[in-house]
Amino acid sequence: MTCRPIVDGKRMPLDERVQNFTFLVDGAPAAWVSLFNFNSRNRAAEFGYGLVEPLRGRRLGQRMLATAFDHFFATTDLNKLQCRTASFNIPSVRMLESLGLTRDGVLRAEHELDGELFDEFIYSLLRHEWLERQQ
Repeated sequence: MTCRPIVDGKRMPLDERVQNFTFLVDGAPAAWVSLFNFNSRNRAAEFGYGLVEPLRGRRLGQRMLATAFDHFFATTDLNKLQCRTASFNIPSVRMLESLGLTRDGVLRAEHELDGELFDEFIYSLLRHEWLERQQ
């Protein structure tokens, strides 16, 4: 938020765009990916994702995110995609790391669940990293 574009000496407002993508399995919504918090100065955006419970554990989330990353890097000038996940969400951590995302940092005691605070991990993927992985 602090490194936004500056025009005529004034910091530009946040880009409130959100791009939502729904993935269908057998014609029914099965997963989603959202792209938000665009930063045109850094050419970065944050993404979030989810997969319906009965379809988890089948590598569909991994294929969904790979498809989304292909689309994002092919249709935008973004250099960096980033996301956050709770430290206790081991399937999500494994999926992000299997796709080549790097854990950039830890936000300590950032994620509340059932009255308990957990760390949150910040992950990112750079354009050149993704393109190199695809070759």
